[in-house]
Amino acid sequence: MAIHVKRNTGMMGGLARVALYVDGQHTAKLGNDEGTTISLGDEAVKLKAKQWFFGSKELEVVDEANVEVRINMTALLLFIAAMVCLIIGVMIAPIVAAVAVVLFFVCIIYGSKNWFQLINDK
Repeated sequence: MAIHVKRNTGMMGGLARVALYVDGQHTAKLGNDEGTTISLGDEAVKLKAKQWFFGSKELEVVDEANVEVRINMTALLLFIAAMVCLIIGVMIAPIVAAVAVVLFFVCIIYGSKNWFQLINDK
């Protein structure tokens, strides 16, 4: 059984490599637009992607799968909203900066398991 994994995170995820975990064990690090092939036995495996404190949900994959690692657009929009609130808050009102801090905490908590999406292309 071989699983082909390709990272396609675009500009926002391109600075650091994404660690790929198979059944809880680190197997590879992928740069942007890089791919790897994982050869395993005949049973299903669980894939997970992590980068710093951001990660993905586990995806159970079976024989001959093509998996793509993408950024979750909801998490990305939440991060951008926090950045905009922080910039506006520093220039205009401290209450908006406080909202930005709350949004950053929400972004970190949400992004810990939802920053990346593992898409199984069959």
